[in-house]
Amino acid sequence: MEDFDCVVIGAGVYGLAAAKQFHVTQPDRSLAIYDSQTSLGGTWADERLYPGLKSNNLLGTYQFPGFPMSSDRFDVQPGKHMSGQAINSYLKAYAKHNGIIDSIYLNTKVLSAEHQNTDYGGWVLTISTSFPDTTKKVFAKKLIVATGLTSEAFLPHFAGQEAFGGRVFHGKHFQQNSDTLMTANAVTIFGATKFAWDAAYAYATAGVKVNWVIRSSGHGPCWMAPPYVTPLKKWLEKLANTRLLTWFSPCIWGDADGYSKIRKFYHGTKMGRYLVDSFWKVLGDDVMALNKYDSHPDTAKLKPWIEAMFVGSSFSIFNYEHDIMELIKSNMIDVHVGEIERLSPGMVHLADGTEFESDVLLANTGWKHVPPIKFLPEGIERELGIPHKLAHNAPAKDLANQQDLMLQDTSP
Repeated sequence: MEDFDCVVIGAGVYGLAAAKQFHVTQPDRSLAIYDSQTSLGGTWADERLYPGLKSNNLLGTYQFPGFPMSSDRFDVQPGKHMSGQAINSYLKAYAKHNGIIDSIYLNTKVLSAEHQNTDYGGWVLTISTSFPDTTKKVFAKKLIVATGLTSEAFLPHFAGQEAFGGRVFHGKHFQQNSDTLMTANAVTIFGATKFAWDAAYAYATAGVKVNWVIRSSGHGPCWMAPPYVTPLKKWLEKLANTRLLTWFSPCIWGDADGYSKIRKFYHGTKMGRYLVDSFWKVLGDDVMALNKYDSHPDTAKLKPWIEAMFVGSSFSIFNYEHDIMELIKSNMIDVHVGEIERLSPGMVHLADGTEFESDVLLANTGWKHVPPIKFLPEGIERELGIPHKLAHNAPAKDLANQQDLMLQDTSP
């Protein structure tokens, strides 16, 4: 059995950062980084770079300390959104620069991690490799789980999809199905995340008819904003990283930043809540006005259903070369709010009776929140705080009740 001082699961942004920190502080200790994909980068891996993929970030705000993403080295310019390829190249250069590139094992999936109840502790990992196709065990004295939030795709089954005749795939696999940009006559985009916006834009600009379906029983379209917002035209991503504005977040774990008294003022007093509500109203109203949702029936269907204050990470940025709203107003993109009832040969049928032709169904239906790793002994993932499935006797409403109690405990 191989023995490592530290094993990192995941070679995405956070996995690489953790591995680098371990290596530079303890260069003589052994390190292994396992990733099930064919290349490093996580969301920005080679096989995830779908057509037109760009970061919401502009140059200078998506980089590691001590290793700048410079225009002379990477294909990105000031004031421009970084392409997926530029970030991919940057992460590969970062791994090489920090001496961890040779510690990365690709096409390697961690099946289980069993904690050792001994004086020395550690973990026994069961891993499988694709090339060669083998399964083996390794020992890790330290284990870092960096599997991310967008690793395991959730793809529902659609009634009649076996007879559909066209392709049905998740947005994670858009790159592998990018030939449909040239071969399809009409596609259906299912979902309302930023991935869905990107897919609709990619197909429409390629001349493919798009029917965009947003679940009527879901949470609605994500918030989309220009890079610069508010009447003062502030850089949106910088606003999100300004400490003063982080206090406006309703996060129930916000006290962890050490400013509990300030946060209690903002969220526990009338004056504080007035300031918080005013900020989010100004931001939300500005985005609504800039996007001109009500200027067309289809763009009106893309107005967010949830107030900006409560959307969490479902807030993204327009980073397209052309105006996607104009594409939606044209006959290239039709927006439907409803439920996909079934598929039939070359057709998509909605529950309200609407039906349309389609060669492709691209489902941007989110991600599994639980890492695909079996942690042993049973239940240890709950103790460690690793995302896990709820017990049958712990429904989501109980978690909401616990949240309310936490909020009450922090009130002055």
